[in-house]
Amino acid sequence: MNIGSYYFLARCFPPVPLSLGEKVPVSFSEICGLVLRNIEPGDEPLVRCSLMAVDTANTEYFLQGQDVFLPGGYLTREEIEGKRNLPSFLRAFFENRDRKVRRGYVYDDLWESYYGYAYSLAGELNCRFLMDYLSWEIGLRNSLVGLRARERAEEAEDYRILVQAGGHDFSSIISQLKTQQNPLSAERFLDEERLKQIFHCEGPDPFSRDAILGTMEKARIYSRWEKLNAVYNVRDLI
Repeated sequence: MNIGSYYFLARCFPPVPLSLGEKVPVSFSEICGLVLRNIEPGDEPLVRCSLMAVDTANTEYFLQGQDVFLPGGYLTREEIEGKRNLPSFLRAFFENRDRKVRRGYVYDDLWESYYGYAYSLAGELNCRFLMDYLSWEIGLRNSLVGLRARERAEEAEDYRILVQAGGHDFSSIISQLKTQQNPLSAERFLDEERLKQIFHCEGPDPFSRDAILGTMEKARIYSRWEKLNAVYNVRDLI
């Protein structure tokens, strides 16, 4: 791909909010639609793969019996509930679940299925952003699992996923996380760290495929906090 190949698309994106919780000028769903209408065919699998993180979250909500459905995913609520038109990793997850081939905590298997699929696809298509960011996100998840397992006197290895994809040092993040005043403040801190990592993984070209994927991920995070702020006054709570 040529440098700057997504100049027009990138110029269509609105500016990001100054902080988490502020109103976003364009919704996450609208950003995703804009990208899907303008992405090059060879890059579309990566965009859809990114959106499948939303599908995975919606699948988890469905399995938990929660009446929550996040916008911006690839699958509809009906497709998830009816197990129709599922990507290969979700089909495999449900097949293993039905055969009771799983760990004690079923959602670890769900997210391991997604991350394994996404990381493999990123490697096949040489997508540096997804390879780097997913590696970081998997490592963060495993570090959080380790923290919670120690608090409960449990074995962290029973809950970690794809440990071979990690390699980052999260000791500073975990130390700062412990100082947060409440769960909402902790969630905000983690998403601020995610935004920093996205900026690092996007690379120097603001009009590249990596930058487009990074913009989608940032839009998802900012949209999440806009919705949280509509329910809670985030600034007052943190």
